[in-house]
Amino acid sequence: MAYADLNAPRPVTPETRFRVQSLTKSVTAWGVLHLVEQGVISLDDPVTQHVTTWEFPETAYDWDDVTIRRLLSHSAGLPSGGHAKVSPIDDMPPLHQALAGDAENPAANPIDAPGSLFRYSNIGYVLLELLIEEVTGQEFAAYMAQEILGPLNMERATFIWSDDVPATVVANHRATGDPLPLYRPSADAREAPNAHGSLYATASDMARFLASGMPGPDGEPAGRDVLSAASVNEIYTPVAETTGFYGLGSEAAALGHFVETLAEGQRAVLNGGQGPGSYNWFHSVPATGDGIVILTNSERSLQFIADVVGMWTAWRDLPLIALSRAPRWMRAPLGVLGALALALAGWLVWDLVTGKLTFAPFAPPARLRRVLLGGFGVLILGLWCGIGYETVRYFLPVFSGWLGIVLSAVAGMLTLTSLFPPVESPCLVYHPMLRPAIENR
Repeated sequence: MAYADLNAPRPVTPETRFRVQSLTKSVTAWGVLHLVEQGVISLDDPVTQHVTTWEFPETAYDWDDVTIRRLLSHSAGLPSGGHAKVSPIDDMPPLHQALAGDAENPAANPIDAPGSLFRYSNIGYVLLELLIEEVTGQEFAAYMAQEILGPLNMERATFIWSDDVPATVVANHRATGDPLPLYRPSADAREAPNAHGSLYATASDMARFLASGMPGPDGEPAGRDVLSAASVNEIYTPVAETTGFYGLGSEAAALGHFVETLAEGQRAVLNGGQGPGSYNWFHSVPATGDGIVILTNSERSLQFIADVVGMWTAWRDLPLIALSRAPRWMRAPLGVLGALALALAGWLVWDLVTGKLTFAPFAPPARLRRVLLGGFGVLILGLWCGIGYETVRYFLPVFSGWLGIVLSAVAGMLTLTSLFPPVESPCLVYHPMLRPAIENR
């Protein structure tokens, strides 16, 4: 049984909505391409050509190089973030305020040459939202409902927080299982950023959206007459090579989507959405007509998603995809590291118990070596607590807890080793304070 809320158990049903987080960007991309097909905008237009109500800040780079295509593909040079740190109970800021940035979130201002690299950017989609509103004269949510959600029969998908939404939305949960309060809309939700991650939708809604990017079983064209097949292909065309975390599951960013080339040459299309207490994913292979949507309300679910997608590819006789390979690639070396760490810890404990080590923290010869050894133990623990745990738990939530215990033990043992050097060490044999103890062993 899948539960929408662990504290007040209610099952997930076909009518249950999820905040699909960054899967929203894929839907937003359809909204942008719809305007391209209408001839209102062009993908290679500078964003400054269409946004006139916001004053673009001074930058070391040319704003004319910040094009619609680059904003859609996270290659416009804009910073990461963009109100990703807003807590569930905080109001989202109005569009113009979000673009200007605040103490925790960056402003929409290029920090690298547009087109030079991939950097995932929520704030770029806030800028696209303002563009849509200016060229259509409509609020973003209304435009998307009229032109995209409705025509694609995404019946329960909405950007608008109406009275019926709270009772139908899942409660998200931390890795500990603790529930999080629902996001709430701003005092004027019409002015808040929505295009980067604020779509509420059911699994059926997102399945219809994913299926709309492929020919239908009864001869329906890709795009379902909302977009042409050529525009859908444009959306799925690689633009910028992905790096870092995003490079583990894809090879390139397309327009609002990510793509990879499978072993047999087919193009896989994917996107993920992560927010406080949730992970969401979709994957499709347009050439074969296969697709899968997974929506969850837990931070512990990325390994689960990878496993389910792996089973899906096996069931559909598809080549293994990068998302399924990534956790396996991480698990093997981490397992070896854990085994070595346990062996080292056991060895050090044995030497302490059998008296091969003695307490002599200030023995002068090799003092620097032992200080460095202890410092290395502290460094290991610091890196794990500061960086390692948050990274590993995304892929291996259960394994990360055990690995943390092992690394903590190793760090402690390394510190002890710096305080308890071997009795047989030349630096101790001739130490006046220790000679009697050694001779009486």
